[in-house]
Amino acid sequence: MPRKPTKPNRQPASQQRPAKRTDRNDRSNNYGRKLPAQAQKPAPVVEQTVLPDIVKEIRQLRSRDARDRTGTYYIEGARIVAQAINAGLPIEIGAISLELLSRTEHSNETVSALRKAAKQMVELSISAFSGISFKENLQGIGAVVKLEQEPLSNVQLTDRPWVALNGVGNPGNLGAIMRTCDAVGCEGLILIGDTTDPYHPAAIRASMGSLFALRMVRTNFEEFGQWKKANGYHVIGTTPDVEQEYHTISYPSPAILLMGSERLGLSVLEQSICDTLVRIPMAGTCDSLNLGVATSIVLYEMFRQERLAQ
Repeated sequence: MPRKPTKPNRQPASQQRPAKRTDRNDRSNNYGRKLPAQAQKPAPVVEQTVLPDIVKEIRQLRSRDARDRTGTYYIEGARIVAQAINAGLPIEIGAISLELLSRTEHSNETVSALRKAAKQMVELSISAFSGISFKENLQGIGAVVKLEQEPLSNVQLTDRPWVALNGVGNPGNLGAIMRTCDAVGCEGLILIGDTTDPYHPAAIRASMGSLFALRMVRTNFEEFGQWKKANGYHVIGTTPDVEQEYHTISYPSPAILLMGSERLGLSVLEQSICDTLVRIPMAGTCDSLNLGVATSIVLYEMFRQERLAQ
């Protein structure tokens, strides 16, 4: 009789050997030998997204409340950090990212100077540094600086002019005014009332480092008026409501130029404490100038007269 075909001896699935893998992730060659270690690709390094506490502290300085509470502010960029160091300002924290630094001679010198000047130095990854940055073009260097403001009672006028600002709200305007004040040799700025913070990132950026060359005073309008009266200082203001043009008078020395808010200018009360009021003539259809421009026009006339008198 013909034999019946025998059935293959099938083992239960649980006892069967798994098929050998031959996909791309298998590190053995066709003969079952292990490939050399150098032929295996290293696992990618994943950068941590948890930011260090120091980064969180610096990041908080974007807020005016944090700047006022800590008495510090943050600056960024090789040029402005170098200016702060050269001005002898107290550097609380120096922050760098070696991966972002340009490695130019100026950058290397600034990093070396920062290491010497800063009370604390931190080296950050790219992601950590971007967490504290307010710039689009990261330069990999920044610093936390101790802010220096003084009371009005400390100020005694000399032959260098001062600028007083009341109710100025735009930090970019304030920064531009600081730059002009530095250019014409002003002693400092008197910030009255709710005038914006000179340590706001936009104000610092617009000042181009001139912030470091000026004394900063914070006061209120009542105290300013009393201080002016007690010392007999000469205050000059601008308004379109007078005939006297800014270039037709002789500016006394010392003097204080008082400027009001961008939208309203000097109020009647603010004009009342001015010893001299002048206007800036205009021929076009606009009825006002940018505050930074108007301040610059008068300051440069004062500067021109001072140079002629020398």
